[in-house]
Amino acid sequence: MLLAIDIGNSNISIGVFEQDALAFKAKISAQTERSADEYAALLYDLLRLHGIAQRSITACILSSVVPTLTGLVETAARTVAAVPILRVGPGIRTGFRIRIDDPSQLGGDLVADTLAVLAEYGPPAVLIDAGTVTTIAAIDSQRTYLGGCILPGLRRSAGLLQETAALLPPIDLAGQENACLGRNSADAMRYGLLLGSAMMVDGFIERYQALPGMAGAKCIATGGSAQLVTAHCRHAIRQDPDLTLKGLRYLYESSCARNQ
Repeated sequence: MLLAIDIGNSNISIGVFEQDALAFKAKISAQTERSADEYAALLYDLLRLHGIAQRSITACILSSVVPTLTGLVETAARTVAAVPILRVGPGIRTGFRIRIDDPSQLGGDLVADTLAVLAEYGPPAVLIDAGTVTTIAAIDSQRTYLGGCILPGLRRSAGLLQETAALLPPIDLAGQENACLGRNSADAMRYGLLLGSAMMVDGFIERYQALPGMAGAKCIATGGSAQLVTAHCRHAIRQDPDLTLKGLRYLYESSCARNQ
């Protein structure tokens, strides 16, 4: 079994694959205050909870966008499953071209997302990863990651509104909106956040699909806020909550094939 770990700014996603099937997945909060032992205990308990023996883990792949957590979680994984750990980073075989100024700056989560999009849906594609921040990226018909944009995350934007304007009320982002004119502060905030995010995503999709090699690009969304961000978009967007974990599996398999 393959243990896949993706360390994000807010959460750590954990999945275990049995061949190409995702046996279980879980999320724990990303906290730099925790020790490696604490993360090891959490990981051990999760495996036990899902009936997976430590000895059944034969390999591990890890990606991270939080350097302060990378070593802690890697140590924890090595404590629980005494197997080699493949860390996503410069030099790993991706199977696609990266056309940005410094390819080493592309986060491991986006590397995994891109490979999963190519494997599961094919190019060209617009990738939307909506978490602590929202990233929208373009992958052309020649399997090239062209670049993208980074927007404030929806939930962080809501928190910032409430922090900077004392009279604004707390709001529920889960509501399904059929209107665009708020007649009270809570509705005005909700419409602004939800519909504003949808309009931004739609706008970038239209611009990306107009680029060379991007005609007819399909749209794939993942991340904890993906459904909220894309619910009111006018473009058809496929939701894939397991995209990053699946991408890590593809990366591991690609790396193994290269080393054979």
